[in-house]
Amino acid sequence: MKILLIDDEPDVVDLLQMLISMEYADATVFTAVSGQEGLQKVYENPDMNMVFCDYNMPQINGGGVFVELRKKFPRLDFILVSSENPKSHPEFNDAKYFHHIEKPFSDSTLYGMIKKIMTSLDQKSAMTSQEVTREHTEYIPLEIELLHRLNNINCSLYLKISDNKFVKVIHPGTSFTSEEMERFQKKEVETLFVDKKEFVNFMKEYKKNVFSKMAWDLAKTQDKVDVLSENMSLLKKMTDVFGWSEEAIKEAQENISTAINVLKNESSFEKLNELLKTKKNLKLVSHTFVLTIMLTEVIKRLGWDSHKTIEKLTFASLLHDVTLNEDLFADKQTMYINNDFLSLKSTLVGSKLFSHPIDAANLTLNWSLCPPDVDVIIRQHHERPDGLGFPMELAPFKISPLSAVFIVCEDLIYQHFVDPDLNLSEYFSSKKDYYGREPFRPVFNVVMEMLKIK
Repeated sequence: MKILLIDDEPDVVDLLQMLISMEYADATVFTAVSGQEGLQKVYENPDMNMVFCDYNMPQINGGGVFVELRKKFPRLDFILVSSENPKSHPEFNDAKYFHHIEKPFSDSTLYGMIKKIMTSLDQKSAMTSQEVTREHTEYIPLEIELLHRLNNINCSLYLKISDNKFVKVIHPGTSFTSEEMERFQKKEVETLFVDKKEFVNFMKEYKKNVFSKMAWDLAKTQDKVDVLSENMSLLKKMTDVFGWSEEAIKEAQENISTAINVLKNESSFEKLNELLKTKKNLKLVSHTFVLTIMLTEVIKRLGWDSHKTIEKLTFASLLHDVTLNEDLFADKQTMYINNDFLSLKSTLVGSKLFSHPIDAANLTLNWSLCPPDVDVIIRQHHERPDGLGFPMELAPFKISPLSAVFIVCEDLIYQHFVDPDLNLSEYFSSKKDYYGREPFRPVFNVVMEMLKIK
């Protein structure tokens, strides 16, 4: 079986190639990052079985590729992989041997499409025998050029010696550098193998990275959502207290707007979308927006301000209380003020509060458009440096650095909301030992600088 993948986004091509390799180990997969290159690959391999192609590409778009292929290969199955609606493009109207998969797609949608096409090609018996073989396949082949692009899949890599013997040649965590690629090329090794069970976890994270980036880039082009106009007086007061920079405020505002655009079509977050739209609960909405600005300011001062990191913290800020209604949010604030977390399990309301980090984290974990690690931040956002947080009572060294940023920023904001007259400098100065453990220490030091504690 020969399959061609065409997309000007290399990450999407790599994702498709890995997914196909996981399920169809015997397939020969060709890749191209432009329409022209894709056409050339088909001309060189006229026995190609199917072509997966994006629409929006420079020079020749997916529609142009389809039209050109129809001239010489009228029965070649063409699968448009795009968020574009094929009905909006006349070249696809009433087209035969044409299929559509909408981005983002699920594994089952991709595999179902391949199976459907192979069955239509009268290869059902070959498909069935191949599937039986795949069920018992423990290793997945990956081309060394693909491994080089991925750089580090955090899995062991194996060299195939015989049908039943694989030798480990790369340990987990090792970067597959240009030197590594050249080393194997000199030995005429084109493919290495990865353990299927190990690789599944990597693929989950990689897929979230690819789809969340696509969604974020698309959302940035949509109409901006006005998120701060009704909070200007609060914003000015908080800026005076915390010394936020105009750059951080502007960036946070843009990122909140983009995240809301990503969220708006997700039914799982319908209640949150309505809340943000109507601003019915101003305390919850204000808390979310102020927290996002604080996170942006702190992360920039730490020097951790990659676009992906700020995206993760923005989503975490918007979604960490997504399973709470207005009353539960108010109850959470009361318990936060009284530091009364240990009694949470004793009442129905308390149990809902106790489980909300896990409930919200699971929503983001299972949402393909949400960046990886957001679920970790949300799951850990009520853990504490002394190990007495909830729901897992994690020791500080088990808390992620981004979760530590979130925890400190939320603590700081809550203290100010609870008591606007509180001297935050004195308060945080008294917390030096409490926040002195890793990974909290660098965050604490930045907050001290913000509060002008020397």
